[in-house]
Amino acid sequence: MKAHVCGAMERLFVLICAVTLPGIAAASGTIELTVVKNDTLISICKKYLQNPAIWQEVGRINHLKNADLLQPGQRLMVPVHLLKGVPMDGRVVFVRSEVLTRDSSKMNWIPLKNNDIVRQGSSIKTGSDAAVEVAFEDGTSFFQQPDSILELNASQLKGSNHIFQRLLLAAGRIVMKVRHATGRDSRIEIRTPSATAVARGTDFRVSARALGATTSEVLQGVIDVEAMQRAVVVHEGEGTVVTKGNPPMQPRKLLDPPALLDRQPVYRSMPFKLTFEKIEGTVSHRLVLSRDQEGREAVLERVFKAGESPSISGLEDGTYYCRVLSIDALGLEGPPRSPEEIVIRSNPLPPFLQEPANGASFKGKSIEFRWLKVRDANSYQLQIADDSEFRLTPEKLVEVKDTAYVQKFSELGSKYFRIRSVAGDGFSGLWSDTIAFTLLPPPPSPELEKPALDGNRLRIRWRNQGDRFTYHVQLSRDEIFGSPLVDRNVTTPEITLEPPEQPGVYYVRTSTIDPEGHEGPFSLPQTFEVTRWWPYATGGALGVAGIILLILL
Repeated sequence: MKAHVCGAMERLFVLICAVTLPGIAAASGTIELTVVKNDTLISICKKYLQNPAIWQEVGRINHLKNADLLQPGQRLMVPVHLLKGVPMDGRVVFVRSEVLTRDSSKMNWIPLKNNDIVRQGSSIKTGSDAAVEVAFEDGTSFFQQPDSILELNASQLKGSNHIFQRLLLAAGRIVMKVRHATGRDSRIEIRTPSATAVARGTDFRVSARALGATTSEVLQGVIDVEAMQRAVVVHEGEGTVVTKGNPPMQPRKLLDPPALLDRQPVYRSMPFKLTFEKIEGTVSHRLVLSRDQEGREAVLERVFKAGESPSISGLEDGTYYCRVLSIDALGLEGPPRSPEEIVIRSNPLPPFLQEPANGASFKGKSIEFRWLKVRDANSYQLQIADDSEFRLTPEKLVEVKDTAYVQKFSELGSKYFRIRSVAGDGFSGLWSDTIAFTLLPPPPSPELEKPALDGNRLRIRWRNQGDRFTYHVQLSRDEIFGSPLVDRNVTTPEITLEPPEQPGVYYVRTSTIDPEGHEGPFSLPQTFEVTRWWPYATGGALGVAGIILLILL
């Protein structure tokens, strides 16, 4: 009884397709066989049909009252898809991530690669981020999306110019593109657990969802969707839903895709958000970012609620193409918008600052900036200003190749600093966080007293700067203090030295060091001259070493 019912449903499916599809009853969907002497319907079906057991179905299509009574010259109409066929293989033209396949004679799944042949009876399974496109010689192709299981039940050339294909989509989504080859006609059936879609010369999507629901959306052309002995015609820009155990819903118009709002020429940092216009009736949107305009090399696919702005992160620098579509309350997905470029360039990153620390204070008018090298940076741009927004000196950029820079300031007070990396092609990355620092007046230069001799020792004194201050003293033969003879830190405002042994002019200077270790500028140098005098008595010198004379200059 069960077999009888299943056979009846199959026969009913054939009849529905023959009635509802334009041209099926014409030469494009059937072929004409001429009866010759001694032909019977059974013998003709054995000779030409894939399954001769359905000879009674052919008899009903041709309204034969007696299947054994055929006249020579009589013409019979036979649906093309019932004919014996020559297998027509597909070829993998695109594969992303791990895609698995197996044929009907094997249990093990094996990886599917580019240029692999997909034969009749093969099954294909895609993972969560995988996709595959298979193309046939007539130009027809299907794009199997992530988390999908598909069986190619039949793919045949029947007769001389009729192509018949039947696919079973057990789960997931596919996009079908049906094309006419020159002089050939195609018939494509996509079956799911709850419905069948039949098309010729069209682009459409079919998805097998949870709980047995099927959605069909037509992007171009016309398809028939059949379930529970009822069929509906779905035209371009329409879609229908079939839930398990129910006939197809009446087709409804697909929603338009939303426009991308406020698109930036370049997105310089991540995460960033994409905002889309509101489309009435939309429940959610599907967003695909891909490296190609066709959307095959997807790097991100996300479904988000209408009105939300999806956050984008984790992508490498490069050019991507954004395709977005609208989804209604039934889950029907509209046509995608033409791809729009999304350019991401976050590198080179700003360098990590070593000095100065944010909020630091410095005494004096000179400061050194230091940072770590950025791998893909060719140089760096520094900006230093008196305001945190850098509005007062927007054009003042310092170009630096090294990872350090010393800046001398003409004025004290609050200062602000930021830095960015520059790539070899001249592209400037993002600015670093702004660093604030303060330049404070340095400790004052102590006023030197005139150097003096204390016995035969040289004493140098200066004004006391207060408790906990120390001092830095230098004595040199030259006024630039290139090679000081004396270079000491002392805790009192004076120092006593042995007089220089060599006569000549000498220079001395000192600076103040505050309790925090900040050293102020040196004082103006004091100058003195050392000479030696030998007084003579009658007959010879009075002293071997002579007398030291200190001449203040």
